[in-house]
Amino acid sequence: MSISIQTFLGPETDDLNHRFIRAFADLGFSVELHPEFVLTESPPIGALYLNITGTPSRICRLEPDAPLLVAFGYGVSQSDRRGQKQRARLGVKSPCSYVAGSRTSAGRSPAAGAMQMLAMAILAKETGGYLYADGDELSVKGDVAVELAMQALARFEKFNFDAYAHRFESWPPLDKDLPFTWPPEIVPPVTPAPIPATARKKLSTLFGYKFSLFHLPGIFLFMYFLVVTILYS
Repeated sequence: MSISIQTFLGPETDDLNHRFIRAFADLGFSVELHPEFVLTESPPIGALYLNITGTPSRICRLEPDAPLLVAFGYGVSQSDRRGQKQRARLGVKSPCSYVAGSRTSAGRSPAAGAMQMLAMAILAKETGGYLYADGDELSVKGDVAVELAMQALARFEKFNFDAYAHRFESWPPLDKDLPFTWPPEIVPPVTPAPIPATARKKLSTLFGYKFSLFHLPGIFLFMYFLVVTILYS
């Protein structure tokens, strides 16, 4: 299932790139934005790229020291009066300077989906705006959106954050006509399939045989007939 999010940026957009990175740091993440990227402008490629160089210690990782390259759809447009009714219907109560939209596909990595939600929530909080996730009835204020996004990250205390994420090797170009090869994914090790209960019972019967002294006569008799058969055959 894809995730579609709209962030209604408030009026506080000065030095937004720097404040965006700092907000991640306050939450325990170390991230970098593409050096040619401006958060109040739509990138030509239609995607926001993040280099994740550090995560909170409570988050499980297969490769804790590996930087990760994540991407999600991103586009920005300036707010205008035509959208006032829609924003009011969604519960946006503060002035809106820009509307940022984001979407990820159903095949995204878990890390891409989590960082999409957190990044869009941080944009709402840092600018004094609101976040609306597709399917919700109303938007929420930025600080509430960040809190909800961090609560969703709790699943990575038991599931590896970097499973199926791409290692960072270089920045993709912001020109869709230029070639780029995505680095390999971090693939979790294959877990052996559990043995069915019926098979376990058979193995237990086979290897769980207990020897007893009362079995000796039968064993000697079997060995006697075996030797006789071999000698006279």
